[in-house]
Amino acid sequence: MRVSRLKLLDPDLVPTPLRERLPHSVEIAELTLNPERRRRVVLKSLMSMWGKLSNPVLTSPAERGAIVRNTLDALGGVFIKLGQLLALRNDLFPTEFCLALSDLHDRATAFPPGVARRYLEEAFGRPLESVFSEFSPVPVAAASIGQCHIARLRQGGHWVAVKLQRPDAPSMFWRDLDLFQSLLGPLSLLPSSELFNWEDALWELQDIVKEELDYRYEAAALATFRKKLRKHQNIYVPQVFTEWCRPNVIVLEYIPGVFMSELLHVKETDPEKVLRWQRDNNVDLEEVGRTLLQSLYRQMFEEHLFHGDLHPGNIVLLKDSQVCLIDFGSVGRLDIDFLDSFHGYMKALAERDFETAILNMLSTSANLPNVGIDSLQAELLNAFRTWHRKTLVPDLPHHEKSVQALGDYMQPVLQRYRMSMNWSFLRMNRAFGTLDIAIQKLLPTLDHPSEMKRYQKGARKRARKKAWNVRPSVLAMLHSGAILRHNEEASLALTHASNLRRVEQLGRLRFKSSLTKGEFLILSTMRVVQVSAVALGLGLLAFWLAWQGPLPLDLFAGASESPAGSQWGLPRFAWWEGLLLLALCGKAFLSANRVVTRLHETVT
Repeated sequence: MRVSRLKLLDPDLVPTPLRERLPHSVEIAELTLNPERRRRVVLKSLMSMWGKLSNPVLTSPAERGAIVRNTLDALGGVFIKLGQLLALRNDLFPTEFCLALSDLHDRATAFPPGVARRYLEEAFGRPLESVFSEFSPVPVAAASIGQCHIARLRQGGHWVAVKLQRPDAPSMFWRDLDLFQSLLGPLSLLPSSELFNWEDALWELQDIVKEELDYRYEAAALATFRKKLRKHQNIYVPQVFTEWCRPNVIVLEYIPGVFMSELLHVKETDPEKVLRWQRDNNVDLEEVGRTLLQSLYRQMFEEHLFHGDLHPGNIVLLKDSQVCLIDFGSVGRLDIDFLDSFHGYMKALAERDFETAILNMLSTSANLPNVGIDSLQAELLNAFRTWHRKTLVPDLPHHEKSVQALGDYMQPVLQRYRMSMNWSFLRMNRAFGTLDIAIQKLLPTLDHPSEMKRYQKGARKRARKKAWNVRPSVLAMLHSGAILRHNEEASLALTHASNLRRVEQLGRLRFKSSLTKGEFLILSTMRVVQVSAVALGLGLLAFWLAWQGPLPLDLFAGASESPAGSQWGLPRFAWWEGLLLLALCGKAFLSANRVVTRLHETVT
């Protein structure tokens, strides 16, 4: 990379500080690599959490969520990611529980400066002084996967942020994943476990860990977003210095702006100070909020990938209402089939066509209920209309009428019908939810359907402009008037196609629901077979033990020492007959389990 060609942030866009910069206080501790101790700590913490959750006194979902959050927060690593995935499940958990889990923050002690220097020099293959003219040995932030230092490149003199992975992170993360995988068996025995999609959660965790443990993924995402978001008004993405990026190191442009989290905090405590800062830096917070929301819509529906964690700590404010997005470790990617349904869902919301929105949402569902689809649609329609009525009241708090709030209104219905949503749908919902933390402060009177319409209008304008640029025959069509007739015919054809698609969609949902009913009957039968096989096996074992001699209770009671089986009149069988019967029970259990697994793979 040639430094002269780099397009870095314009220094004129760097805002004045909102408050005095305080030294960062990050606790430093020695690295500890003790796998067996880590395993004991994890198991002990999870058992303690289970004991607390079993307390009948606890009735509040918020209290239960706080217990889970505190446990996972203390464990760190993969368990932070697991908590963040569980926070997505507002289709299964109450809103208060999910909100408690959404407060999870990945914090950890930093490793010593000497260790950081040694690992950086090993990664670069040269002394640190030959790469950086200045390097802050104390990190400005630390998490369970790595820590961040501020430095200045010797070549070009640019200030950069250097993210260095913890040396023990790969072994710890994969070990924790193996431990979580070993817990899937017991978790699958819990009531309603099939709704949690634990196998899918494991795949999600494995993908997250694989990408976050190799910083080259984040470097590639930065380069892609920097190229795509250049067209987004007032959005900036830092430059990544690829020549210094390694699997465990990423070097990117340092942005000296004001974090959104800092601004929201000061806005609560000293609003006058924020107003003065806005005037000094020409920042309109309402414009900033709309810029972020419109950019997220464009990322999803036009770029087909989006920043998955737009919480206030990942948004940096610049002058002239411009914003910089940072931390691209969590990136959502969308396949075309799902995107088509979700785009139809959002478009229907913008047009307040809630029946079509419900059809599009259900078409992405991981499983449909075991009862008629019509009653489900009717209840969901009532939830959508409740949300819509609240969006029309400007004075209501934002959290009651946001996109996230719509999920809250649907959650009791989904729980009642034992439904779970597609993971892609949940990830996109989380993206809106994390951005809502800032939006509800920047745009408290926002009407989401109107904002979606604003996006749809802009998207059509961009599509027309793109078509105009690539089709030079448009002028000839305009002169002949053919384009007007073509638009009218296209509009009628589109309406007709939409109606046909809606009918077809409803037919597919009903067919899928009928498959789900059949699956439910077969699954219920297989569950009975499994339980019967286990019960029969335990009974055979008890018979065998009874014939081997007196039971301990008989001895304490002073009974005769003849076998309990003869006293109780139990049937007697040879040892090989017992083994054969146990083998048949095991075979029945495994066969039923195989049918259940194949049904999940084929039907759902």
